[in-house]
Amino acid sequence: GIEAIQAAVFGEERKLNMLGIRQINTLVPVDAKNPEYYCFMQCDGYSEDPLRRNMRPSFPYILELARLSENFDLDRIPAIGRNVQLYVGSEKTTQPRRGGPPQVVFVRAISHTQGLTTGSGARRALVGGLDELERAQSNSKVNLQSSSRIFLHSLFEVEDTTPREVAARFKEVIGQLKSQLATRLLKLRVDEIEVKVRIAANGEDGQRTIQSLRLVASSMEGEWLKPTAYIEKPDPVTGVTREYCTIEDAGEAPMCFLDSYGTSNIVQTKRSIARRVGSTYAYDFLGLMEVGLIGEWSEYTKSLDSDSDIAIPSNIFSSEELIEDSDGNLVKGTRPVGSNKIGMVAWAVTMKTPEYPEGREVVMIANDVTVQSGSFGVEEDELYYKASVYARQEKLPRVYIACNAGARIGLVDELKPKLKIKFYDDDNPSKGFEYLYLSDEDYNILPVGTVIAHKVEDGWALDDVIGTNHGIGVENLQGSGKIAGETSQAYDEIFTLSYVTGRSVGIGAYLVRLGQRVIQMQQGPIILTGYSALNKLLGSEVYTSQDQLGGPQIMYPNGVTHETVDNDQEGVASMLKWLSFVPKKVGALPASRESGDPVDRDVEWRPTPTPYDPRLMLGGSADMSGFFDKGSFKEYLGGWGKSVITGRGRLGGIPMGAIAVETRLVDKVVPADPADVNSREAILPQAGQVLFPDSSYKTAQAIRDFNKEGLPIMIFANWRGFSGGSRDMAGEILKFG
Repeated sequence: GIEAIQAAVFGEERKLNMLGIRQINTLVPVDAKNPEYYCFMQCDGYSEDPLRRNMRPSFPYILELARLSENFDLDRIPAIGRNVQLYVGSEKTTQPRRGGPPQVVFVRAISHTQGLTTGSGARRALVGGLDELERAQSNSKVNLQSSSRIFLHSLFEVEDTTPREVAARFKEVIGQLKSQLATRLLKLRVDEIEVKVRIAANGEDGQRTIQSLRLVASSMEGEWLKPTAYIEKPDPVTGVTREYCTIEDAGEAPMCFLDSYGTSNIVQTKRSIARRVGSTYAYDFLGLMEVGLIGEWSEYTKSLDSDSDIAIPSNIFSSEELIEDSDGNLVKGTRPVGSNKIGMVAWAVTMKTPEYPEGREVVMIANDVTVQSGSFGVEEDELYYKASVYARQEKLPRVYIACNAGARIGLVDELKPKLKIKFYDDDNPSKGFEYLYLSDEDYNILPVGTVIAHKVEDGWALDDVIGTNHGIGVENLQGSGKIAGETSQAYDEIFTLSYVTGRSVGIGAYLVRLGQRVIQMQQGPIILTGYSALNKLLGSEVYTSQDQLGGPQIMYPNGVTHETVDNDQEGVASMLKWLSFVPKKVGALPASRESGDPVDRDVEWRPTPTPYDPRLMLGGSADMSGFFDKGSFKEYLGGWGKSVITGRGRLGGIPMGAIAVETRLVDKVVPADPADVNSREAILPQAGQVLFPDSSYKTAQAIRDFNKEGLPIMIFANWRGFSGGSRDMAGEILKFG
């Protein structure tokens, strides 16, 4: 076994060193199985290297394991593919970190496939790497916040092409793969995809030469999986790569560098913090928007006739950050990702959509949950306010991405150790205290204005604590009121849409509601107070999670949330879908597009005398077309007021709002209140073709939203009337009806 081989190697260590043997590889045949490989390195005192076990001697060099070991402590875990290795890397650090050092899962693979530079071949290889990562998630050594990096070394020599052509093809293919596999890439936290390609060519002397090209899609600098191509420059004597030089456009000087796999930078650290709370880093939403836009275009072009000449335009997405200048004015500009000092960011985004191939502008505002948990302070409120005002002035749609901790309420920590208590009875503190005070010495040390106090016998009794830092007290509540009013005004004047990607607390919850249109992720509760605070108020452990208070199972049935999604890529796709129905500016014509569904065709689906699903009448079924263009109808507010169906669709490419009547019996579920032991879940039946309080309110809200979005409305009226029973009369049917 390995013990006997190790003992034999140690016994000859002196001779091996004298002969300068740097590496010993052994192959042990095994009956009816693959042979076993063991490697003994001189640099490790000829101890067997477990990272190289059962690897052919050339594998560690082809997989470039030495680059990993410079900055990471590696631990190999099982992989399924024969040409694949999996490693869990923990960053080498001298400083202790909360939760341990950052962790990366490395997938290292070799490919002999010749079609790797094609779209189908690249997809097949990437899916294989993602499958390995998926299986690795079940390993106990992999934590939930680890990022992932995929490396593939293609040994096939590509011919009849140039590095610049391969680089251009890679950028095109990676854009397609990001669109097709975005959900898995996000779920598995893939931050880098690296492919090493060998290009064969004839040199000036006619000799065949091999040039190595490194294709990298990386999120390390902030932009999500940004593609870059590098040419490797080897040392002419040793053949070892000396530097990597970027392939730039004509006229641009390439940048060259040599670096091992870097440890976490500020962007990676922030990205990890956002993942920890179940969200996506704010700046990464720009990449997701671009990916979602590519997907929207792909779906649209497939729906057109084969003879259509419409194609996806170039440069379909661009963004400029909205930054405050030295005078406090909001200006368009750029800055390094992650350099923001406050927990709010905003962009003016330009998108070339199927409705507006020339481009449309949208204002995006987002909480940065990595800065003080995304809480709202005075500076955050100001940026939100100014960005929203900019959207109103320009009459542009405004999208708010919410992940926050509510208004910021802080403590003057430097004051706490100086506080003294004047008890009514020093021997019996339970009788209470008269006042808090500072000694004369401590009071005189504090900057003027830190506290408001009056002189007493013991020193200075505190009336108010102001603090030295602006933005940690009640001034934040003033800012919360300011942005709440601004959001309400924005809903009245322009299109507003909110996407809840993580928890949204207090003022964050109200901003979402005041914007009216809400998309909520499954892990994004909308709450006013945390469950632990409520438990303290109630005096018992009543609630166990935030979802019990404001998860989708609460907010979707009560009509606050219009649509729910499972992840952020779905959320971005839903935002783009909703924007596709909205004019580029307030007052502009509806956002129409060419349709592949003939406007003069028959509506094949027909209502039946018995109760039926009206959604089939609107959107059609698998074999029969409905009223709207095929695949264009989308329902909103589906969990609330179920006796009425509201949504948006297209008719001949023109966007329209739709209101239809549910003919079947539906149930309204009233959940039990965990705080009341006598409470029980109630299921209230609602007859078809009848307007109840909730469906009346839903109809009114839908008409109001369609009006503000400039959409014509198609109402498929099939009502018998309003519900006039005693339960619904008490439930305010007269008010909502």
